[in-house]
Amino acid sequence: MLGSALQSLMKLSVPNGGRVSIVVVENDRSERSAGVVDSFRTTSPFPITYVVEPTIGIPFARNRALAEAIALGADWIAMMDDDERVPSDWLVTLHDACLKYDAEVATGPIVQIPEGTPPPWWKPVADSRNVTGEFRRDAYTNNVLFRSRLVSADGLSLTFDQRFLHGAEDIDFFRRAYNKGVRIVSVAEAKVIEDVPAGRLDMKRHLQRNYMIAASNSFFRVVHDGRAKATRNRLPSIIRRFLVGLLLVAAGSVLKPFARKPGEKTSAKGASSLAKAIGSFSGLSGKTSNYYDKVDGT
Repeated sequence: MLGSALQSLMKLSVPNGGRVSIVVVENDRSERSAGVVDSFRTTSPFPITYVVEPTIGIPFARNRALAEAIALGADWIAMMDDDERVPSDWLVTLHDACLKYDAEVATGPIVQIPEGTPPPWWKPVADSRNVTGEFRRDAYTNNVLFRSRLVSADGLSLTFDQRFLHGAEDIDFFRRAYNKGVRIVSVAEAKVIEDVPAGRLDMKRHLQRNYMIAASNSFFRVVHDGRAKATRNRLPSIIRRFLVGLLLVAAGSVLKPFARKPGEKTSAKGASSLAKAIGSFSGLSGKTSNYYDKVDGT
């Protein structure tokens, strides 16, 4: 998937007067993707920096990317994931929005494209970044551009919190930026394609992802609000999700012999609700997930 991501970057338009450098961070103890990166070096219109970050964990990889960008003298830093593809006008669209709305962060939506035919219970994520010009409190590293002032030593000196090993590190990062007065704007036109590999369309993997997201979001609330307040605020929705999940799983089991697809969809919806409830509860105690220890796709 990294190859597809890099291929899309080869066609990137550059904001007027700007220069682009690409940084690829391998979060591993070996250069597993060196060959993929090297295959683009001779034809890339932009210089490519490839580094290995041996400390395993999302925030360590992200912080290494920030450090490399600052070392290159970047004024702006854009981030995307290695399972994504960007349109040629992606960077220009985000940059123009920052200038137009006097924002230091611009973030756009993702559009999920499944590999092959997805199961009937699967549906793409609902992305809230679909209103251009809307100011918000958060952004995500799967589609974002921000001023390097946020992370530079003579600026806000923000880094990704190393406690968020398995998700929500980007929510935390941009929420802290927002709390320091940084303006964050949505840009609906800056869409990014996320390729969803077949491995993530497996029910077990799907439930693990739901658990991970819920656990990470609960842990985020613990970090920002304290455990007592986070528990008070989230416990009612956790109980509600758990009970609804049980009911839907039971209803799906009853329905399946008579209408297989509707029954499967109902059961899957219930299982997802249970996974989110259990994940949210686990996150309150500081237990998150090792979801990203397994690599989906290539």
